[in-house]
Amino acid sequence: MNTGVFERLRVGPIELPNRLALAPVKTAFGGTDGMATDRHIAYYRRRALGGVGLIILEPLFIAPMGREHPRQLGADSDAAIPGLKSIVEAVHAEGSLVFAHLNHAGRAANPKVIGGPPEAPSAVPCPTSGATPESMSAERIQEVLDAYAEAARRTREAGFDGVELQLGLGYLPAQFLSLRTNSRTDEWGGEEGRWRFADEVVALVRQAIGPDLALSARISADEKVEGGLDVDDAVALGLRFEGSRVDILHVVTGSACDSPPWYYQHMALPGGVNEMLASQLRSAVAIPVMVAGRLGDPDRIRTVIGDGMADVVALGRPLLADPDLPLKMRDGREEEIMGCGSCLQGCLAKVKAGGPVSCLINPELGQEGAPSLQVAAVGEPLVVVGGGPAGLEAALVAHRAGFQVTLFERRSALGGQFALAGLTTGKEAMERPFRSLVRAVENSGIDIRTGAEPTIRDIAKLHPSKVVIATGSRPIIPVILGLEDPLTAEEVLTGKTEAGQRVLILGGGLVGIELAEQLARDDREVVVVEVLEDVARDMEAITRKMTLKRLQSLPVEIHTQTRLLRFEHGEALVRNETTGEERTLGRFDSVLVAVGHRSHDPLSAALREAGLEVEVVGDARAPGQVWDATQDGREAISAIFDSNDRGG
Repeated sequence: MNTGVFERLRVGPIELPNRLALAPVKTAFGGTDGMATDRHIAYYRRRALGGVGLIILEPLFIAPMGREHPRQLGADSDAAIPGLKSIVEAVHAEGSLVFAHLNHAGRAANPKVIGGPPEAPSAVPCPTSGATPESMSAERIQEVLDAYAEAARRTREAGFDGVELQLGLGYLPAQFLSLRTNSRTDEWGGEEGRWRFADEVVALVRQAIGPDLALSARISADEKVEGGLDVDDAVALGLRFEGSRVDILHVVTGSACDSPPWYYQHMALPGGVNEMLASQLRSAVAIPVMVAGRLGDPDRIRTVIGDGMADVVALGRPLLADPDLPLKMRDGREEEIMGCGSCLQGCLAKVKAGGPVSCLINPELGQEGAPSLQVAAVGEPLVVVGGGPAGLEAALVAHRAGFQVTLFERRSALGGQFALAGLTTGKEAMERPFRSLVRAVENSGIDIRTGAEPTIRDIAKLHPSKVVIATGSRPIIPVILGLEDPLTAEEVLTGKTEAGQRVLILGGGLVGIELAEQLARDDREVVVVEVLEDVARDMEAITRKMTLKRLQSLPVEIHTQTRLLRFEHGEALVRNETTGEERTLGRFDSVLVAVGHRSHDPLSAALREAGLEVEVVGDARAPGQVWDATQDGREAISAIFDSNDRGG
């Protein structure tokens, strides 16, 4: 039962068709001019097609000084109106309502994008960027307030159903609200003055959009930093705004500068926090409350709505992973939902690297307008060898495109190394995308042959138009004097082999560091040896920081710029690569090798010699992470149609 989830809801002057919303997520689909593109239109249209009742656009900067990203959408000039209007029309055509999300980042603005130091109420540095902002003059404050009003006027002209004001997450209005970031002594500071900026923004925007558009206020019910805003401040803010000025409160936690893990709702954080805070606000105010934050599980959504903790559930990453989540919930097809693992590999790391947004479990994200995969393959046979993430994605995409797919996997179960993703500390949520992808393939009707290593003859008998080789990679076992029968990550994580009490881990990348934490939590004494000057350099930045902090309280010893030379009389001898000093690290019960993987491709050369067309994907082509593998799998099938379109 989906009690309440698909009921309509009155929000001020409008009525939502259901209680699910797309939360604002930066896409970086545009250019540096801040204008909307065809890619934006296709992306938002696709989310609306999936049945979500309300779409809240990604953050729109109201003034150039408030930008966070070089490819951020803007509402700072009238030139933006036509593009925004095209997005609105696309969303409306599929039956969803749409809000503009207005923001000024304040001290969280990107200095490289805005061309200098950011602006803020006071000169309090942003720990995330390291930038110290310049304190805004009274005149500049008024200019920014006017910019909010003008941006709101533009959104009205573009046809939006409402406006959401970002008053939380450590952005400019929240910087005024918090005495931690507002040390002003004029009318904009102090216990009384700290509310003024938010009051003025809400009043001016309400005046600009009029009474027939809805107004949402997004607030951090807890900034999760000492001295920051908390739930009492959120309740006070809600009570100031309820009634005719604000129609709905949107509850989140964290601060862009001070608590990024909470801001991004990292998978290692405890669950249930945001909905409990939302419940406190809902019991205090008379207007509807919306909540966001790792709420993509249908059972949790039903609980939040059914138990009255909130009136609307906003989903960001879950609707990137599967835009059809609302329809699948409504129609009782929840086993088909492609689950988000909150990994931040595509939705955060790729955008921070310059964009555009992408998704580990949904490689089609950002390609919604691409026509190539819509061409039917009309039953052409296609063979995929390897059932890891690259092979699974290639098989699934090919099947949907009309190929008759045969999938070979040498093991008894599908998944490959993706099966290890959710087995280490803090990454349990990765089990969701892994299970989703495997289940999608198993339920697709694809001819799956597990426990099978096909020969060239086996493959040729199927007369495939294409063979996709996704045979993965194998751990690199370095040749080191005295090193015998070292363990691998897969052996330890799957329980095939148990590590001893004192463990040497050779390699301090993502795999080595995750294993170090896991073993230390199992009461092992762990020593990590890394030849480079730092560890976990291939981890997403927030995950890396959280992991290394946890390691500080565990029995883990890390030696960087250190090379394992040999074992002598059972002791590990190492050399410091900077000083050249050699020393012993003592005896170890187990040695675990995590220095990387080497591609394993025993078939492609022979298949090509046999006259078959071959595409090598995933780790078999170049070792990488799951994101690389699923992207590779999709692109291999897309390339077939691209070639056909060109007459190849």
